[in-house]
Amino acid sequence: MATLSPTQSLPDRLFEAITEDIRNGVYPVGGKLPIEPELCTRYGVSRTVLREAVARLKADGLLDTKRGRGTLVLERSMNTPFRFKALGEDSARSIAELSELRIGVEGTAAALAAQRRTHAEVTKLKSCLDRMQAAIDSGTSGTDADLEFHRTIADATHNSHYRMFMDYLRQHFAVAIDVARSHSAKTSGLSQLAQDEHRAIYLAIEAGDPDAAELAVKRHIRAAAGRLSQQDASPALANTGRSPSP
Repeated sequence: MATLSPTQSLPDRLFEAITEDIRNGVYPVGGKLPIEPELCTRYGVSRTVLREAVARLKADGLLDTKRGRGTLVLERSMNTPFRFKALGEDSARSIAELSELRIGVEGTAAALAAQRRTHAEVTKLKSCLDRMQAAIDSGTSGTDADLEFHRTIADATHNSHYRMFMDYLRQHFAVAIDVARSHSAKTSGLSQLAQDEHRAIYLAIEAGDPDAAELAVKRHIRAAAGRLSQQDASPALANTGRSPSP
């Protein structure tokens, strides 16, 4: 099993270590990654660090989470994928750049969704909202429900190009969303604040109000970027070598 290098931040070290273990067959292609507690013990890291590293591995196409099946190891593509810059030394800029792109794409998508959504799509958005609230109440990860919420908005545009574009960007958005939710969970009230922002988006789309939907999405993305940039723990990890509490 690979060991963690002392010259990088903990998420970076863990990302490299798991990548090496996949390459060496410790986690075979097509097999399942061990569950979170086992991985945390094996590598000596917290759940927050593990989730950030796993999100990056998903963005690189090495892992994929299937509901009911766990996290699966994928065969690495020979092609280098287009990717957004990982959170690191230039994390504030990376967050800002990603947020600018999301504001443009998702803002317009939300406005279209408010005009075109079906009853089934509104019901699905409400289900995602309920699952995110349940995750907050139980202290578990709500990333999958969060991603599905935004994907459902793209579906509700009934524009195949939005759906394809969001599918392409989903794995990269997953990194920012997963890290943002992990950081928010460490500060009382922040997770509920993000939930209230999602609820405002849902209510605007349900009401068929495109202007309110677009505004609500833009407010949410800006606020999420602000919370993450203020709480980014990567420099502290790099300097102290300590992982944040889960």
